[in-house]
Amino acid sequence: MLNPNKDVLSLITENLEDDKISLHSCLLVNRSWCEVAAPILWKIPGRIILSKKAEDRLFNVIVLHLSKESRVILKEQGVTFAETYQQPLFNYINFWRHLNLRLLEEMLSRNLGNSSNLTVSMIKPDLLSLFINKNTKFISLYIPENSNWEINNISWAEQCFSDLKNLCCDNRMNQNILKELTTISESIKKLICDISKNSKNISGIVRLIEAQKNLNEVNIFCNDGEIVKIIEELLIKKAITIQYLRLSWEPAAKFFSHFLNLKILEIDTPFFFRRPINYANSNQEKSLPTLKILKGNLSSYMILMRLIKSANEHLTIISIRYCSTIYGDNKVRELIQTIYQNCPNLRYIKVPFKRSNLIDFEKLLVNSKYLDGLVIDTVKLDINCRDLFKILLRSSSLNLFKFKFAFDQIKFKLLKSFLVNWKGRQPMLLQINFVNFIDTPQESNKKRLMSLIEEYKKKGIVKKFDLNQHDIFEEFEWVHDESQLHYWTF
Repeated sequence: MLNPNKDVLSLITENLEDDKISLHSCLLVNRSWCEVAAPILWKIPGRIILSKKAEDRLFNVIVLHLSKESRVILKEQGVTFAETYQQPLFNYINFWRHLNLRLLEEMLSRNLGNSSNLTVSMIKPDLLSLFINKNTKFISLYIPENSNWEINNISWAEQCFSDLKNLCCDNRMNQNILKELTTISESIKKLICDISKNSKNISGIVRLIEAQKNLNEVNIFCNDGEIVKIIEELLIKKAITIQYLRLSWEPAAKFFSHFLNLKILEIDTPFFFRRPINYANSNQEKSLPTLKILKGNLSSYMILMRLIKSANEHLTIISIRYCSTIYGDNKVRELIQTIYQNCPNLRYIKVPFKRSNLIDFEKLLVNSKYLDGLVIDTVKLDINCRDLFKILLRSSSLNLFKFKFAFDQIKFKLLKSFLVNWKGRQPMLLQINFVNFIDTPQESNKKRLMSLIEEYKKKGIVKKFDLNQHDIFEEFEWVHDESQLHYWTF
């Protein structure tokens, strides 16, 4: 068999970096393919979510790299693993690029079972030394909440985190760890941090943010008003490079005027934590010329309307979640009007509305000529499905063919009529989340729904259907790709 040279093999395998099955097949071709594919395949752990079976196999390989003493301890505790009398073909640990301590914790917990804390504490230092040493190089570090890994005892001179690009941490960890990390890592692009209300010391996270030179994606949860002010000041200094921002609070009115390169903004504000900010008379926002995606809660409707006006025609995706504590017909009407008056280039939208808002919703459809994806949650929103389906058939653009519906009950006659009248348009990608399907009495309805959809798939009206029972799809995702189930998504 003729082998392509290693450069060609590298190009092939690098294009398969998220395809676990194909990469595994490459390992089995011959030694040359194996030598090129193995480093790519072993970059996956800690980045892409694996099955429990795959994690168990992974743990078995890790055990083979542990010291003899640690393997003896595991064996005495009844942990079974495939012993071998020869060294593995590669030092697979050196190929890892995403150190996920939560993943290691879960594998330890599942395989050690009821072993004593003493046993776990004896194994962890040896396990940690496999990953943090002069031979490894990580681009991602995930330190979970309440982590008891003694990473504060490691030698940061090893430089295995010097090229770190992604960091996920909890501020309740030892702040000295973050300070030490700052001394060797200034290239973090993606930061995820949970800062609890009881955090008295944030010196480590402050110093870490200050040190970064190209912070690109930031996701911070914080429910302490005083700490929020400090974080806002830090982020403003990094605003020129930040393109993705997700916050759990409504920032001060002048905050967004600094983020001229922002492309994606999420304001995920819990209703119990809302700062007393008066946006009604604030004119401090400048245009957000690059903002394309805006997500938030209805509880933040005032700031959302101002942001929609400032972003204007650049917005292509808007997602606004329902909030039962703040829901008024006038507020929703004003919000929908703001959208269709300022956003002619929308492609995807989710916005809560009730029966009394259907006229405004129809105006939104008429003005959204490029809309191809729509998410509608009818649960608890008193929407008349007959009127809703009529409006969709009458006023939606010819580009629209992706639908997600959430129903607490469904009238099959109305759904069938909707599908019948969709004939002649683009075959739809359809997802339905029927919240009562988990109840046994609804199983018959589930079968009836699947039978109805199958009928219209055969007629070419429905191209693809999924019962999105447990929200396995992302909000604006209609084609499921398991390779994209990353630990590092928000």
